[in-house]
Amino acid sequence: MDDNKINNVLTFVSVVIVGTLLLSLLPAFNVGNFEFKKVDVVADIRIDEKNVDTSAMDAIRKLKLKFVDTCKTGVVCIDDYSPQHNAMNSFYAALDSGNRTVRIAYFGDSFIEGDLLTGSLRALFQKKYGGNGVGFVPINCITAGFRVSVITSAVGWDEHCVTDSVFSRKKQGISGHYFIPDTNSTATFSCRTVFGKEPDTCSKASFYFITDGNLKFTTTINRKIKEEHSIKGSADIQKVSVTGNIGHVRITINNPGVNTRFFGATLDNENAGVVVDNFSLRGVSGETLKTIPETTLRDFDSLRNYDLIILQYGLNVASKTGTNYSQYKKTLTGVINYLRNNFGNSNFMLVSVGDRAAKINGEMTTMPGVKNLLITQQEIASECGIAFWNLMDAMMLDGGIVGYVKSKPSKANLDYTHINIRGGEQIATRLFETIEYEKQKYIEKKKYSN
Repeated sequence: MDDNKINNVLTFVSVVIVGTLLLSLLPAFNVGNFEFKKVDVVADIRIDEKNVDTSAMDAIRKLKLKFVDTCKTGVVCIDDYSPQHNAMNSFYAALDSGNRTVRIAYFGDSFIEGDLLTGSLRALFQKKYGGNGVGFVPINCITAGFRVSVITSAVGWDEHCVTDSVFSRKKQGISGHYFIPDTNSTATFSCRTVFGKEPDTCSKASFYFITDGNLKFTTTINRKIKEEHSIKGSADIQKVSVTGNIGHVRITINNPGVNTRFFGATLDNENAGVVVDNFSLRGVSGETLKTIPETTLRDFDSLRNYDLIILQYGLNVASKTGTNYSQYKKTLTGVINYLRNNFGNSNFMLVSVGDRAAKINGEMTTMPGVKNLLITQQEIASECGIAFWNLMDAMMLDGGIVGYVKSKPSKANLDYTHINIRGGEQIATRLFETIEYEKQKYIEKKKYSN
């Protein structure tokens, strides 16, 4: 007589369940180079309150009370952890003066890739304070196909990026790239307004490179105004600029010279307004900034003279339930101090990781590990004595990443991690409003102190 197959199935399922539960009692262990993680059969449906480091959160709250002024409703204020509470003062003073170009360098990961957020932030600054152009653009980049604020093309260059397997770190530029030209290599740049709705112009286009000499190239403005350039060698990074009402500019290499490498171009206003340079690099957590040679950073400091440097990383660090980000804290603290040593006149602001959600207890909600990372980032800003802006709190004013995804039209992608151009505009508006509010407080305090 045949065995009862239903009973066999039930027996098999019972054995599997009991075996899995028994495995969950085992701790994590290693065998040679293999790591066996602890089995947790209910990890995806349970929030472990131990995963949220409440002691660190309480410490940060107490710390904030020492440094944060009152902030009006609807604005997430900047936390100033500098010893004299003046982390952003020289930047505010530069904005208030209105008599020179004010430059911002915005470093980040894929959250700002394609000029998301920074494009809208630039437009807001330029609308109020003047300026035009898109700032720094690499000779070529992977975002060329979807970055709407500038149209670029490059032909004939040997391209290198810090995330590539074969890369010379000592040769890289400020964006983590370098480009080696050949005879007849070309690169073209055309500015666009925010969202790419119509052509834009700039009044100054500059090219940044280093060469041992004999470099010759031609620049062409608006497809008709040509200028020949012959460059002698130098150990320093050099800049060649052309001016005019520039809507389109092309560089053509006539002679690549000796040991020549280019880094990119800048499209700016010649005399006034605000410049926002986007330095995005996908897949990194900020650690690669410390591999840029000090001489390179100091050359760019001399050539660009940034008033404010913003750092925004975290997407490639955060895990769903992570609690220990001590190594990341050590790394990013070292990066910030390294940059401050080489950009001595710049103010610094760390922008936290944005909201990121996962399904927990059947609902999409902020990952506990992301909250812990945010706390760590605030500790980093405190230890470095710089400004800090809580991006997650700013996003929560509009429903967080879940609200961004569900809004009509949506402001974020269905990965519940990355914003789109509308989300970038929303965050840029929040950040710009914060900076304006803080700048006004600075002006009022300055009046009373005089």
